[in-house]
Amino acid sequence: MAQDFFDLLYTGYTGEYQLMSSLYRNGLDALRPPADMGIDVVSLNLKERLANPEIAAETFYFQVKTAVTSVCEVNGRPGAFATVEFRLKASEVDLLARSRDRALFCYVYNSRADALTDAYETPFICFWLDGELLAKVRDGGAFFRKEGEPKLTLACQLRKPAHEYGHWYALVVDEDGNKVEGGYLGAVGGEGYPADDEADHYSVGGYLAHARSC
Repeated sequence: MAQDFFDLLYTGYTGEYQLMSSLYRNGLDALRPPADMGIDVVSLNLKERLANPEIAAETFYFQVKTAVTSVCEVNGRPGAFATVEFRLKASEVDLLARSRDRALFCYVYNSRADALTDAYETPFICFWLDGELLAKVRDGGAFFRKEGEPKLTLACQLRKPAHEYGHWYALVVDEDGNKVEGGYLGAVGGEGYPADDEADHYSVGGYLAHARSC
């Protein structure tokens, strides 16, 4: 098989196991379904249920996408800026967009170890969109199909303002680079800059808190 295939395969596994590790850190069990049904990782509150059968079963479903990029200065834009793209089947988008207990987790790794992180192995940024938000950004035109590409493309801009206290943030944009409704995901670690839905989109704990609040 082509080397590109193996690169994509192993890059994808990197994000999936990163998510599983974070789920373990949040006290949940995680597994990868043996068949490709549009879901890469499933989480269960198995430990809690074994200790106390009266606790209700809790299941969450995740699709994971992983990208590798460099972030650099762009002419005409302040600070640092990069656009990452994730490709999904239309059926996967429909599957995820049905409810809040399903989410798309996006992991972005830096291709230049000395630019934003000290190790290639550390994700530069991670963010999630739950089913309700995916439905909203889909209706706002976030997903588009490139010529000759069977899958849909989801584009996200990673930005950091030029001023000293600027925080990184992710923005879901349409094909022309314009923010879609609900597409601002808040700042990473920046108080006072909440996401459009006021959730913490940069951690598994933030997703769990949001999903459990419904």
